[in-house]
Parts: sequence; structure tokens; C-alpha cells
Amino acid sequence: MKKRIIVLASGNGSNFEAIVKKLRNKYKIKLISENKNAYVLQRAIKLDIDYDLINYKLYKSREEYNQKLFEYLKREEPDLIVLAGYMKILPEYIVEHFENQIINIHPSLLPAFKGLNAIKQAFEYGVKYTGITIHYVNNELDGGKIITQEVVKIEREDTLETLEEKIHKLEHKLYPKVIDKILRLQEVAYEKSLN
Repeated sequence: MKKRIIVLASGNGSNFEAIVKKLRNKYKIKLISENKNAYVLQRAIKLDIDYDLINYKLYKSREEYNQKLFEYLKREEPDLIVLAGYMKILPEYIVEHFENQIINIHPSLLPAFKGLNAIKQAFEYGVKYTGITIHYVNNELDGGKIITQEVVKIEREDTLETLEEKIHKLEHKLYPKVIDKILRLQEVAYEKSLN
């Protein structure tokens, strides 16, 4: 049986598309978005990927939305939850229930430039190097155990736009590889546990 990936995404969805294109033949992929206007939903339709909208605006509170998301995730039983531009912070109880099963990609070399607009933060700060970090999600914003990092040199002629392009290109290459590796390691661990 194919392992199951749930991608949580709120926006454009270019990482989601890269994941689907590289991994759709190997794994069952499903998208969840909380934003009915997210372009990622159009990508899911074009790519013929199963998706669900859990519209954040239809809930009375963040807690009510989180509870609905939690019930949904438990029912789906994913092998891995992948955050790809998901603009909500997962509550502690979801993170703990799915411990070491939720990963995120962040466009900086953590712990530097946490939070929103990390590429812009790095560019404006004037650092010579930035990059991307893929990490497990814990209860601290962009603070989970680092899985891998890749460095991007900021050239003198770089603009914010060219830097964003370089980082996104690297994200699209690295994120699917890391997801595949984690799921293959899960498989090996499972097979060992049977012996």
C-alpha cells in the first residue's frame, strides 16, 4: 500500500506542485488548504490531486478550526504531514499527536531569520549567505529539529527577486528528495520492527 502524504498549504503552491510532480507515482498525496482563495487549490485541480478545503473563515474561532483539522488528520492517518507555505501555527496537541511526522520548509538558514518574510529579512540585513532549512515541526516557531540545510550565496548583483528565485528553485529540488528519504526510512524501520 502506498504511503500517504498530506500537504498543508495556504498560498501559491509552487512547493506543492514540485512535490506532486516528483512523488505522485510513489506516494498517495492529498492537499488541505484553509484558504479558499489559495492558488494551490487551482494547482491541485490541474494536477488531478485530491484536495479538501477546511475554510478557516467558516469557524467561530481558531480553536474550532484547529479541532476540525485535528479530527480530519486523525481520520486520514497520514504517514507524513508536509507544510508547504501553510500560514497557520499548528496547536501543541496536533504537533504532539503527530510527533516526528510533520515537516516544514523555511527559506533561511535557521535559527536565523525565523517567521515571515525570511528572504527579505536576510536580504535587507545584508548577509552574504542564506538558504533553506527543512525541519521537523515542534511547538516553537521554526524551532524544530533540523533535517537538512542548503546554502545560497547572495551575490552582489542579486535583487530580492533574483534571490527569491534562487531559493524557490532550491526548495523545489530539495523538499521532494527529503520527503522521499523520510518515507523510505519509515519503511525500513517498519520492516526491521517485523523481524
